[in-house]
Amino acid sequence: MQKIAIKVINSPEVTYKYIALHLQRFILEGDYRISSICEQLLGQELIELDISIEENMPEFTSVIEEFFENKVEYQLYKKVDTIWEESELDEFNLDRTPFWLTLIIGITLLSYFIIGLIQTSAIYNIYNSKYEIYGLFSAIGAVVTAYIPLLGSMVAYNSAIELWNWHWYNALFIFFIYYLPLIAFIFYFIWIIFVALFSDRWYRFWYSEFN
Repeated sequence: MQKIAIKVINSPEVTYKYIALHLQRFILEGDYRISSICEQLLGQELIELDISIEENMPEFTSVIEEFFENKVEYQLYKKVDTIWEESELDEFNLDRTPFWLTLIIGITLLSYFIIGLIQTSAIYNIYNSKYEIYGLFSAIGAVVTAYIPLLGSMVAYNSAIELWNWHWYNALFIFFIYYLPLIAFIFYFIWIIFVALFSDRWYRFWYSEFN
């Protein structure tokens, strides 16, 4: 859990209750009553917030965006030793992207490029041998086809079996294996959308005061 503090300086277009309702979601250990938060806002006191990058927690950046749209003037603080010092939003680690996801994306993109080169060679051969397309047209067509998902893999698969005499399972492994992390990423993306729609609602169930 990452702790920060905020002090609201001015809110010309929205009430303190509006601001308190937004800040309440980030107070887990302190007094998160709306009345208490409003008193701190009126006194321009520092309000300590618990910022988490867990998926089931609301995003603090979305609250900051709403404050900006409603012209709420504020100052953020981070604790250095035991002293709160003024800070900016980009100084806090709010990235929710897990390392394993970044790694999967990197591996997928690298595999896509390398296997695309192998597919280009196989497709170039089948364009020359089977369809009698030669020269620059064959080369350009092979490159374009190779990097079209699924289509490039299927054409390269057929070429490797027919012209290179590969076993079907070897061709299947080489030209389709890199789709597995891509499929995992697609399922993860669907999960992220699902969580984005319902996470705030789940979070509010933890504390009856939020209902």
